[in-house]
Amino acid sequence: MKKRITQRLFATIAVAGFFLVGAVAQTHDGTEIPGTGTEYAASTVEGTTYVTEGTTVPMYALPDDYYHPNYDVATSVETLTDGFTWTWSGTATTGLTVTQASTDDNYVTVAAAVGDAAGSPYTLTVTENAPAAYGGCSGAAVNLTINVVTQPSFSINGGDDTYAFCEGDPGLPANINTTIAGGWQNYRLAWNLTITTLDDASAIEWYYTDETGAGQNAALTYAVNHTIDETTDPFEAVAAATATHDIMTVGDFLIIDNGVRDAVTVYTYTLVSINDQASRFGNFIVLDGVTTDAAAFTYYAAPAASDVVIVTVYPAPETGPIYHISNTWNN
Repeated sequence: MKKRITQRLFATIAVAGFFLVGAVAQTHDGTEIPGTGTEYAASTVEGTTYVTEGTTVPMYALPDDYYHPNYDVATSVETLTDGFTWTWSGTATTGLTVTQASTDDNYVTVAAAVGDAAGSPYTLTVTENAPAAYGGCSGAAVNLTINVVTQPSFSINGGDDTYAFCEGDPGLPANINTTIAGGWQNYRLAWNLTITTLDDASAIEWYYTDETGAGQNAALTYAVNHTIDETTDPFEAVAAATATHDIMTVGDFLIIDNGVRDAVTVYTYTLVSINDQASRFGNFIVLDGVTTDAAAFTYYAAPAASDVVIVTVYPAPETGPIYHISNTWNN
């Protein structure tokens, strides 16, 4: 009985000593993570993430809240208790470039080089380690699967196409399709459509805002302009890659009356650029966590050999009357 009491007393003293050490523990600011912290705090704990080749993505291990009571990523308070370290390992530390400023920082950056998608997926492992003053224990390893994807791209199916048709020809394309490749979900496409009529010298005479002939203008006017300006001309959002994403934005390829007569009408679809959610992860550090400025994201240019479709529609010539020598000639 006396031995059991002694053990209880020792345990009580040990616990009291632990809290005393904690009360006087030194703290330090870890490597400051980008952004306000709200982007991290709002995210859910996931076992898988995506990184685009050629980008660098920030990652951090949430410190034990018992040992680090002054750490709150939601309010950007990144104060860690001195002496704790984080060990990062796994296949990602050999297949990718994992950079940790100091072992007592719970934050790393993961950089994927072009070509790293071939070795995907990778595993990133982290363990939090307590110093001797806190028992010298190490936590269980936590793993994150990192899928490296190629840079996103999109192109006109079949390469650049140039169509020339007479009005009403049944062979006029019913759709203008694009192919999206690489990247990972929530794509943003930047592309535009111009509609013009040509004069008798085959030069542009007017621009139009739609296929009915509305908005006739001598200056450049886009019938559709999916640029990277989210306010006035928003990019086109596409949830997932698809082999036949349709960018047809006119009801039909119609002939436009230029005010004098039906004129040769030209529809030009031009692909500009693309990004995706995974590549935007790579912009997080550069943007310091700001997610609202779409113009600042990295956009990948559409391939020059497959970025334009031109549909030219010719009005049928107006057949004139047949003339013969006047019946009054040589009366």
